[in-house]
Amino acid sequence: MTGTRIATGLALGAYFLALLGVGALAARRMKSFRDYITGGGSIPAWMLAVSFMANFVSANSFVGHAAKSYEVGPAFCLVGAFLVAACALSFHVFAPRFADFAREHGTTTLPDFFERRFGSRPLAVLVHWVVVAATLIYILAVVRSTALVAAAGLGLGYPTALGLIYVITVAYCVLGGLWADVFTDVIQSVVLVGGAIALFVAVLVASPDPAAGPPPPLRPMPLGALLAIGLSGSVKLLVDPKQVLVFFAFGDGQAARRFRWLAPLSLLLVLGCLFPVGYLARGLTPAPSEVDALVPTLVFEHHLLGAGFGVLFFIAIFAASMSSLDSALLVVASCLEKHVAAPLARTAPSATRARVLLLAVSTVVLLMSFWPLGGVVELATLSGALLGAALLPTICVGLTRLEVPASAALASVLAGLVGALGGKLLPAALGIRSPWLQDVFVGIAASTLVLIPWLLTRPRAA
Repeated sequence: MTGTRIATGLALGAYFLALLGVGALAARRMKSFRDYITGGGSIPAWMLAVSFMANFVSANSFVGHAAKSYEVGPAFCLVGAFLVAACALSFHVFAPRFADFAREHGTTTLPDFFERRFGSRPLAVLVHWVVVAATLIYILAVVRSTALVAAAGLGLGYPTALGLIYVITVAYCVLGGLWADVFTDVIQSVVLVGGAIALFVAVLVASPDPAAGPPPPLRPMPLGALLAIGLSGSVKLLVDPKQVLVFFAFGDGQAARRFRWLAPLSLLLVLGCLFPVGYLARGLTPAPSEVDALVPTLVFEHHLLGAGFGVLFFIAIFAASMSSLDSALLVVASCLEKHVAAPLARTAPSATRARVLLLAVSTVVLLMSFWPLGGVVELATLSGALLGAALLPTICVGLTRLEVPASAALASVLAGLVGALGGKLLPAALGIRSPWLQDVFVGIAASTLVLIPWLLTRPRAA
């Protein structure tokens, strides 16, 4: 093992011990299921705003998004612009309304919101399974991208890297709940911001490798496809359950408004550094075997950015991944506990059972990750498309005083799911090629069309 890999391993070990320490301290605050999932309303608002940004910036951003412009070109930065705009919209419009609703109704999960807003248990059950399925797809993307970096940084095989991620994630997440998630997000945000800036500057000033040869021709992405990726990511910032979990933790709308610019500006800084990296790296190194491997290859195999930066980058990737994985696993575990396990046991939701479910979900994800279902960007995009198509229109209605019946909300969610899956699968099956026939476009259009008749005829609630 080289000196760089030894240093990387030691840094990772120190980071892991720090996570365990935070998790153990946070566990002392956990007296109930609500404390475990939302922090009991005691987490400072500025910490939640930072956590919101850190939750979104995962290894997908450092590995998938940062590399995509290598083959697509600088136009891929349009996706980043969509994401920053959506983050600002989320904090200015969605966060205060979700926070006030949670304070009035005691909601702790997104299915809770649907059940109490529309008064329908079947609707909540459907939303529950949409949330679980889409979040699991997202977790698979994060785990794969993190494993690629761990394998390159520590000289491990992909299966061994997966096992390492599993141990770190489970040990930390089972202990701490949302308090530990947010506390470490604040620390991790400093690391990931530093990693993003350092990666951008290092690639910007690096000299090309004479043996690299000319880069492959650009394969520009149609505008419709770029907009679809941007919209899929944007809706995750609006209705992603792990982001909504942060909104529920604010306690009230005023707390959410107080730091409404902190997350968007932080996200602008990070994504502004990451998205151009792939394009700037063209010609610096031989073409990678797969685009997702570009950044790990630059940092760890070609040492293009220096050994010291490799250690910083590795920890930044893990910081970004832990910020996303812990909150995503909390979402799945909380939904399974509150909407499946507790009703079956006929007891109140339990933090202990939620921890057991989190362990079980992590194990399932580990096993599924040995056979990747797709690329990092593709999986993350599919997750966002399913969530946005199924839930966004109904959530937009639910956060206003417009009234629609539960049957219409249920039909909208179903139409969004069918539309998103149809937009994903049917064009290829039917031989139709159109950049505008995308899963997220078709799904959101379908779910919105179902609601339009009710929106045009129903009065506002008093």
